[in-house]
Amino acid sequence: MIRHRLQLPLCTLSLALLATVAFAQSTTAPAKDAKPAADAKTADGAKWIALPTTADGPWESCNFGGDGEIEYKDGVAHLGFGDPLTGIRLKKEDFPKENFEIELQARRTSGFDFFCGLTFPVGEGNVSFVLGGWSGGVVGISSIDDQDASENETTDFKTFKNGTWFTVRARVDEKKIQCWIDDKQFVDVQRGDHKFSIRNEMDPSLPVGVAAFQVTSEIRNVRWRKLSAKDKTAEDKTETEDTATGGNDS
Repeated sequence: MIRHRLQLPLCTLSLALLATVAFAQSTTAPAKDAKPAADAKTADGAKWIALPTTADGPWESCNFGGDGEIEYKDGVAHLGFGDPLTGIRLKKEDFPKENFEIELQARRTSGFDFFCGLTFPVGEGNVSFVLGGWSGGVVGISSIDDQDASENETTDFKTFKNGTWFTVRARVDEKKIQCWIDDKQFVDVQRGDHKFSIRNEMDPSLPVGVAAFQVTSEIRNVRWRKLSAKDKTAEDKTETEDTATGGNDS
């Protein structure tokens, strides 16, 4: 069998190659005056800001009195056993009073009580989101109308295994306080006319701090961000949908 090969003139091949290169350049090369697309998180004001748990970072000892040793190593704050409390707080006091989220990772390394009492502002008041209090299992915020985490509407229970990291997130806007552990929501409280305050012994952790009660614990990957208009619009939409669903069910 005779195979016939298609032979094109050299000039035709050259022209085809040039055309292909020109097309590729025109479709992939950016214009000289083109601007990079805006980072969505930056554009809407929702960019996370790190608060490094390092010796030269933004933290200092709460100085409760009877504090355990605090050591910073490899980006982790190690809180020693306190009598009864050990904690760290932000050095600066210019943290927002609302419309923010703060997130961190915490774990208890020994002991049986709360290893993360995250204190943060709520308008003109403050609260502490407590993980593992009252001998190890209570979750909630202290305090609402002078009732602490063991006796108000946020009281819940969770098992915290020593040595396990948990991601903790708190969010405050004009209407609500919301808190999560590993993406499971534990707190969803309307601010309304409630009074929000912290227990007297937690005052040294203001304005933002993390404390542990008669345990050893570790804190890392702390960050915060301002809530954007987009975030608040999404929250309002969710509330509206929830209300509508509830109305249909009744």
